[in-house]
Order: sequence, then C-alpha cells, then structure tokens
Amino acid sequence: MALPMIGRLTLQSLTHSARVATLATVFFFAAAAGGGVAFAARSAWVETVGGGIRLVTGARLADGTLPAMLEIRLEPGWRTYWTNPGSSGIPPEVTITGSGPGAGSLVYSGLRLPAPRRFAEGNLDYTGYDRPVAFPLLLTSDAGRDLTLKAAVFLGICRSICIPVQAELDLPLAADTPDNPLDTARVRAAFAALPAAPMPDFEVVQAMFDVPAQAIALAVRLPAGAALSDVFLAAPSGYVFHPMESQVGADGLTRVRIGAKVPAKASAAPNDGTPGDGEIQATISVRIGAESRAIETPLVFKR
Repeated sequence: MALPMIGRLTLQSLTHSARVATLATVFFFAAAAGGGVAFAARSAWVETVGGGIRLVTGARLADGTLPAMLEIRLEPGWRTYWTNPGSSGIPPEVTITGSGPGAGSLVYSGLRLPAPRRFAEGNLDYTGYDRPVAFPLLLTSDAGRDLTLKAAVFLGICRSICIPVQAELDLPLAADTPDNPLDTARVRAAFAALPAAPMPDFEVVQAMFDVPAQAIALAVRLPAGAALSDVFLAAPSGYVFHPMESQVGADGLTRVRIGAKVPAKASAAPNDGTPGDGEIQATISVRIGAESRAIETPLVFKR
C-alpha cells in the first residue's frame, strides 16, 4: 500500500544559546593518566519534533585546527536528508561564524556528509539517513584566543510529514578549555565514517556523459569481493538523476549507467572543461561481507 505523500508544515524556527558544559558532567581521570579534569565542548540539544541537533567539538590542535560535528538525533521512523535529497527533501545547510577575540582568524571549510541511503514514500523518493548521524565540519582559528562559535543550521527532519528546522547554536570555547577525550573520540569517529578518497582498488576508471541519451556512464573498479551498493550523485541545482543500472563487464569493471536531466542553463556536459559547466560529485558505496566502504570523488567526463 502506498504511503501518504510528504506534506509541509510551517517553518519551525528554534533558537538556543548553548554554553560549554562546565556545569555538566565532569570527567575525572586516574593519576596515571594525568589526573586532569576535562569539560564537554558541546552545545545542549535543540529539540525538535522527531529528534534534536547539537554542535560538538573535539580537541583544538596547536595549529588552530578545530574538528567538530553537527550531531543529529533521530527518533525511530524519522529521517533527514543528504546533499542531493532527491525528488523531495531539504539538503542540510550549516553556516559557521564566530565572535570574541579569536573570531577574526576563524575559517570554516564546509560540511561533510557520510554515505546516505535511498528511501521511497508513495511516488516520492529521496536520499538521506534514518538513524542518528553526525555531519563533520572543519574549522581553524587562533588556538590561543577565546572564541564563541555561532552555527546557523537549516535542515529537514521528516516522517510522513517534513518539518523544516532552523536553529542557531552558540558554543563558547575558552582558549584554556581542557579537552574532553570522549567528545574528541566521537568527532574523530565521525570523520572516519566519511567516504574516502579514491584508491587503486576502488576508483572511477572512466566517466562519460551521453548528452543525446541524457545519461551518465561510469566504469568503476571495486575492491575484491565487494558488491556495489549504490552510486549517489550531487550536482548544482537543476540536475535530476534517476536510479542506476549496473553490470560487471568482461574486464572486471562494474559498468554503471544513470539517467540524468541536465538543466537548460548548462551549456554543455558537466565537468568537460567548457565554461558554464556544473560539477558533479559521486559518492560510491559498496559492501564487503558485513563491512561497508565508500569513496567520494568529482567526476571528470571524457569528451
């Protein structure tokens, strides 16, 4: 039986000013480990229907690198979206700014997303996550100066309805705030879960854009024993991608074909060096036994 079409609710605007949790759990370590005290560098949860969101930082490095993540808690049955959400959905957007002495040196390098899954409701399909997920983000700032992070977040959390969520998170970080090893480990795990760069045994060998047929053709080398799970394509607004078809060729490469609608404003096939092209990024996921792996790479199409 078809599920009901996703509906829309009025924008839910949530604002929360979060502080470093110096009044929250304090972790004491054995004298052999240094006997220090560490405070959680995280915001409190911003609660919304179907889940919640918060900002978590790991240990700030001596060069000013500050790994962090947007953590999304999803209740059972609820989902959120990937970069290219499909026929219905809201891609996540996070803007990071700062205030305080260290704000002038703050650089935000953007949001990263793990490999998603596909879902369908009635005649709608979309791409995203149906369990708690963390979106890593990388910052740099002067490690010796106080800084308050300000994160403006816009995303969708959906079940049979889709709720656009807008939230603001403030997270003060004192220059002398000790590291919380538990948060640092969780942030590192979020980065480790991201798709990797291509490697000799897992890569796109060739990419072609069949303009007359409006289709993308890929030749992919997969790791030994791997089964292709899915190929997800992210592109500028206006591109529409259809489900993939795949088969293993005589040369051992997996041939993937994905129908694609190119927006009228595009002057040529994307990524072929012609001005006005759009860039298409591929996330390719595979399963090897019980293990999942994924790579992420821009596609450069053969002319």
